[in-house]
Amino acid sequence: MNSTLKKDILATLLGTLAFLIMLLVSIPVIPTASFLKYDPSGFLLLLSGALLGPACGVLSCFIKGFLYFITGAGNIFGVTSDFLANIIFIIPTVLVMKRGGGSTKAAAAGCALGTVLATLAMIPINLVVLRLELGMMPDAVMAMMIPAILPFNLLKGVLNSVIYFVAGRPLSRVMARYQQSGGNRHE
Repeated sequence: MNSTLKKDILATLLGTLAFLIMLLVSIPVIPTASFLKYDPSGFLLLLSGALLGPACGVLSCFIKGFLYFITGAGNIFGVTSDFLANIIFIIPTVLVMKRGGGSTKAAAAGCALGTVLATLAMIPINLVVLRLELGMMPDAVMAMMIPAILPFNLLKGVLNSVIYFVAGRPLSRVMARYQQSGGNRHE
């Protein structure tokens, strides 16, 4: 099996695991905006991007969202918002990690940058999506921005980063060693 196919299979697996986590663990964290729910699946998406490259991270995001949508667990608006937030977080994070040689400092800088960029990008995205999904006027969305939407997106980025550092980075080292061995545990 060629390495591209192996990467795609692993990215699909990580996206599927992320879907299961999203399905099972979805926590409303902002009482005034119960539609904003945190799930810890983002660390698996970041793991996919960090281990396999940004394109595979995006593939994992797509798989997660696609499965969530086709099972009827989410609507197109929520799935699209989640997809955009995740890829805007993952791509710059992974690029900074790669540029910094995968060091802890580079990973921390990447996670910080990804969190800030995703938080800022979700301002216009929420203006559009909440209008289409909930019929909220832009002034109503803007009124929720500082007390709910911005803190939620910052919290999501920070929590996904912390979980990635605690669980994902050690796991990525193990997976990278496995890949370097050609995927053969008996070598």
